[in-house]
Amino acid sequence: MRSITTLILVLATIFAFGCSKKVPQDPYQEQQRKVLMNKGRLVQDLARPANVHAAKIESATLVRGLRGTGADEPPSSYQQLVLTDLSRDVEKKRTAKSEIASLNTAIALLETVVPPGAQKGDRLDATITLPSNSEATSIQNGYVEDADMYQYMTADIVRRGYVLGVANGYVTLDPNLVENNSPIAYKKGKIIGGTVVTRPRPIWLEIKEDERSAGVAQRIEDVINKRFSYKKPGYADKKKVAEAKAGAARINLEVPEEYRDNVIRYVNVVLAISFYETADELNERVDRLAQQLLIPESSEFASLQLEAIGSTNAKVVDAIRRGMDSTNDAVRFNSAITSAYFNIRQDRQKTARILAEFARTNATYRPAALATLGVAMKTSFDVDSELRKLLSEQNIETRYGAFRALWTRNPSDYMIQGENMADQFGYHCLNCGGASYVHVSQSTRPEIVLFNYDRIYLQGAVEIEANPRLTIRADEDGIVVKQYATGDGVDEQRRVSYKVDDVVRAIVDLGGTYPDVVSFLTQAKIKKFLYASDESGQMAECPLAIDALPGAKAASFKRVRDVEAIVKREEAREKAERKARKEPSIWSSWFKKKGDSGEFNLEEFDAVNGGDLEPASGTFDGETTAEPADDDARAEEFSLDENEEE
Repeated sequence: MRSITTLILVLATIFAFGCSKKVPQDPYQEQQRKVLMNKGRLVQDLARPANVHAAKIESATLVRGLRGTGADEPPSSYQQLVLTDLSRDVEKKRTAKSEIASLNTAIALLETVVPPGAQKGDRLDATITLPSNSEATSIQNGYVEDADMYQYMTADIVRRGYVLGVANGYVTLDPNLVENNSPIAYKKGKIIGGTVVTRPRPIWLEIKEDERSAGVAQRIEDVINKRFSYKKPGYADKKKVAEAKAGAARINLEVPEEYRDNVIRYVNVVLAISFYETADELNERVDRLAQQLLIPESSEFASLQLEAIGSTNAKVVDAIRRGMDSTNDAVRFNSAITSAYFNIRQDRQKTARILAEFARTNATYRPAALATLGVAMKTSFDVDSELRKLLSEQNIETRYGAFRALWTRNPSDYMIQGENMADQFGYHCLNCGGASYVHVSQSTRPEIVLFNYDRIYLQGAVEIEANPRLTIRADEDGIVVKQYATGDGVDEQRRVSYKVDDVVRAIVDLGGTYPDVVSFLTQAKIKKFLYASDESGQMAECPLAIDALPGAKAASFKRVRDVEAIVKREEAREKAERKARKEPSIWSSWFKKKGDSGEFNLEEFDAVNGGDLEPASGTFDGETTAEPADDDARAEEFSLDENEEE
């Protein structure tokens, strides 16, 4: 009987627990609860940027057209890679081995980096170098044809990823190496703007693991789109820039047009967007940021947060205007940059004037000022006017930076309008005042700019060999440009004046290439044949500049430090300094560490507390001005997701 009673009790207990069910929570309320938990936080507190570093891509390729300076190399891994690539084309496969063995070809290594946010069709420069054991003597006059470039992966073995770019174009030697008689001057060069991106390199936000939920992802998507969505032809509604993906773990980002040349700033502004706050909290935050904007140490991050809030907030606009009236350079500069991206009509003239002044007088802020003037306030006549004035400045970085900014805004601007020379390079003859200058581009696009072209001449017993079959020589009646033909061809020549403009046009007319024109100008400078007249008619040597674009070096991604982090670090440093200043007790010498002087050491403090802060004057829109990291360390491992997601 007892056993029967026990069995009944057990069955009753199982039945009772089995039938009881936990009341399910409303999924919508659960997501709302998670959103409210993050009230008062910024996007940067919940997500981190991904794919924001440059990706290195490489290739082994065949350089053609070398006119006897190539080599028949012994078998090697590079040669095998070239053979593999050539074998994909039936016609090229038949002649591949004989072409590689020719003295008119050489195997070389191509390399470039794809920046974050790069789109399919973007053009990049590629560096080309002969391998260290190559028997070829020069790649001058060579060209590359349909060279696929890969991002290589290293795990247990080195293997190719997908094709991320294709290179075509002529090899341009580095004029600086040629001028300095470097032993690698003829073994290293560039294909300027010759690499076309074949797969986009998108950027996105990775939501931190402990913050992931559909509600959080949706909220981040919404706040970013509220700030950055824009009207686009063909779209009935606004075009969104953010889209949640991969199970609430990732937010894909599209880069708005005005930020295409400054992706790093765009990412930093996105990170500074508020995740969730009430109207009263927003007003309080704007008041606090308005004060922080006027403090040089915190003005950069404060300006980014104000930019993240946007120009629809009147208090934000007032704060930026007060910042532009500051007497401090860092405050005025950061405020003007944000004002430029706001692009408010009544502020354009003042903003343009401030940034132009920084471009004229401040080497630290010059790169950012000119870059911003090139991409922001596109419809402003005031910006165009300020940039045209800078074309006559003494400093060549300012002048060429202003030229490039004008070209970015409108390639047909009347002050800089140029010509397409035989589909090889842009040729711009300017009459802009100031000193005469010749500028040669080695990046972005093949380009020659003559500042005050009608006053630049050749002078002396000119004798220049632009390449072994193209010469420029002076005779009694002027300058003779001669192209020597090969085989049964006929030699051709043009007789022109001593004007450099006329000589350049004659070189192109005879079939010369951009590298030929660069070689001519470089040698004219080295041999002191390049002269210019001033307004009084006095002749003096004309300077030649190469890639004088300010801030041209690539930079790694850097998040702008939060104001709160600045405050905490300063408080910690003050506390450490006060502690170090205290008089030592009688027991302190017993316990003092070996080598400890007892004095406050800033370097030691920073090593323990997360490193020193970059001063406001040493950063540009989240971009560090330090030398870039080693290419191998900077290149990210190729991920199928980051390319296939598009």
